[in-house]
Amino acid sequence: MNKPIVLVQEADPAKGGGTLQALRDECPENLQPDIFEKGWAHTIYMRIQEFQRVSLKTIIEAVLLCSPNYVNQTSLPLCVPGEPESQPLAFAKDTMLWASPANAGAQLLAEEIATTFAGLTVSTAEAPGPATHMLLYLNEDSFVSDARLAEQVKQARQDRLKIVMAHE
Repeated sequence: MNKPIVLVQEADPAKGGGTLQALRDECPENLQPDIFEKGWAHTIYMRIQEFQRVSLKTIIEAVLLCSPNYVNQTSLPLCVPGEPESQPLAFAKDTMLWASPANAGAQLLAEEIATTFAGLTVSTAEAPGPATHMLLYLNEDSFVSDARLAEQVKQARQDRLKIVMAHE
């Protein structure tokens, strides 16, 4: 196969969607390496408008990168007019996000968010102090790796501290 491929995976099982492994299993074995092991662009096609834009941008970028004008580039800064990515994002007022040391992974995510959004500072103190929000980073080990976290979440709720949850 000499032609580029964009792998578009349907998300909705009612419309023929399935896992990438299930789709690979349906593919003739002699074509599998050329389709699934060449590092082609891959996107899951979502039908919710905001997510659909991301899928469409991934497809368009992959097609453009194979065209003569863009073949030497590795990515393109595509945007749809009016979408959030085309505008600088910032908080309207100073915001402090507390990432508890008892919440494994929260500090790393909080720092990544802070580099993206102006007006956000991160606290990693033992207690929320002057924080305006608590970041609760969830995974299968969130409440078993450090017993302090459950108590901190209870206290944050009692104090009416806004909790922002992110799931791994």
